[in-house]
Amino acid sequence: MSFVSPFFADLMLWLMYIAISVAIAVTGVSVVKTLRMRTKEDEVVNGVPQTRIAWTTAGCFLLCLAVTWLLGSSQPLITNGQLFTSTFWLKTTDMFIYTSVILIIGCFVGVIVNRFRN
Repeated sequence: MSFVSPFFADLMLWLMYIAISVAIAVTGVSVVKTLRMRTKEDEVVNGVPQTRIAWTTAGCFLLCLAVTWLLGSSQPLITNGQLFTSTFWLKTTDMFIYTSVILIIGCFVGVIVNRFRN
């Protein structure tokens, strides 16, 4: 398989690096703020164990990332006429693609199930 780099590839990569860095920083600040403001009464709201749901969701997400990284391909690619063989980055790219697809399918299934259940 052979890919050719677009004209603004470097600019797009730097914009993605900046966007990911900002997203990680905002997520970190949000998590710290939420953990500081959380009280014991927030664990169960209206009979719904929201703390357990939050930890289960986070754990399933991390498990999904780990499984999709392990199942990711490390098959070398030809990019810009050069062979790209970094196993870590090849598997990481597949991890993000597969995890995104799984989460999108999960959202569609959740919407459909909720629609027909109500």
